[in-house]
Amino acid sequence: MKFIERLFGKKQEKEESHSAVFEFRELAVVVKDKSREEEEDLKPVVKDGYETIKLALKELDTLKKELLAAEPIEGASKRGEKLGDSNRDNVANNLKLIRDKVKTPGNTSPTAASEFYMEAKSTLRTVMENTNRSLMYIKALYPQEHQKINHGLAELEDSLDELYSSIMQGIKRLDDLQKIASGTDDVRRIDEEMEKSTKKMRELDSRYESAKEKLSRDDSKLTELENSKEFERAKQLETEIKKLDTKIADTASEARRLFTPLSKAISRMEKQDENDRCVLSPENRNVLRSIREEPANAIEQDLGPFLSELTNRIESGELGLKDQMCDKALKQIQVLNDKKIISSLVEQRKEYLAEKEELTDELNGLSIYREKEELEKEMGKHRSLVSSANNDIDSESRHLYSLKDEMEMARSALLSNVRSVFGKDSEIEY
Repeated sequence: MKFIERLFGKKQEKEESHSAVFEFRELAVVVKDKSREEEEDLKPVVKDGYETIKLALKELDTLKKELLAAEPIEGASKRGEKLGDSNRDNVANNLKLIRDKVKTPGNTSPTAASEFYMEAKSTLRTVMENTNRSLMYIKALYPQEHQKINHGLAELEDSLDELYSSIMQGIKRLDDLQKIASGTDDVRRIDEEMEKSTKKMRELDSRYESAKEKLSRDDSKLTELENSKEFERAKQLETEIKKLDTKIADTASEARRLFTPLSKAISRMEKQDENDRCVLSPENRNVLRSIREEPANAIEQDLGPFLSELTNRIESGELGLKDQMCDKALKQIQVLNDKKIISSLVEQRKEYLAEKEELTDELNGLSIYREKEELEKEMGKHRSLVSSANNDIDSESRHLYSLKDEMEMARSALLSNVRSVFGKDSEIEY
């Protein structure tokens, strides 16, 4: 307390400038003590002001009674007396209003006194607005009472103004101290937010590094996996299967080419069957459908009955083909009836299909691709975590920088308020 008194003095009209260094953690206590001291110093002043105001109010109460008991001056007309009585009642009622509304608080704190002053002044303004005209009317009938009431109202207003002027500087000091208290709260709040943000940054950084490390580890595993003999064998099998697919496709194309010269004849045979002009047997109808849809499968079937019927139709002219087309079709039927040509193509195709099945079974039996797929899924998760953590770090970094700027402004404002109270050379240590 002696330190505070040394800084401020007691009841000084003007603050002196002192050089002081405050520890931030102690500043709130210093401000609280100083505020309490200021309030204690002002309470007697407020109390004295209240006593003066009470006397002024009591005097107005007496003047109100005197006004109501007064007789109008001699020579007043009846009309004047009647008009004066009504205005006298109005003045008395407004004086009573002052007595009822202007009540000094039981609390002598400067803040309560300041609020009381504002309310009392407002009441006085209202009363004066309501009684100005009435006071003018009673002046002619009750000149002495009018003069006393005007004087009493002026005394009350002066008492209120004196109260406020006596505590005004103290109120300002208390307001300035309150600004310091609020400033310390702001700095403390921002500091706590910065600590939380910094902690969150560490957690995010740890999460980022963890995900990054896992991603790097998985990447190494993937490289190791792709360099393994099993993976190399899987790639080799895929290549061989693709080659076989090409060969199988070639056999299918070759099978389709075998039936190309017969396409016109087969098409007309199909239409006649659909139109019931010349109905095919179920077996031959199935062969025809197979030739149209899957020639490679058709050559594996017994084509003899179908080709025999087709030959008869061509030779009989039922299909309406031109001679050149007929000759071409009949020659191709001879090719198709050559068992060696057809069986060679069929066997070759079966060989390719069997080899593909064998290689596919071997490929499916390898776990390397499943391992690779699972590993790539994990890597995708870790990439997502890395990206998410990185975005969160950027966002939190911006928040932390914003808090740092806010802290700088809050500390600057706090120092300015401290210097306005404790002296321009005051400093704060954090």
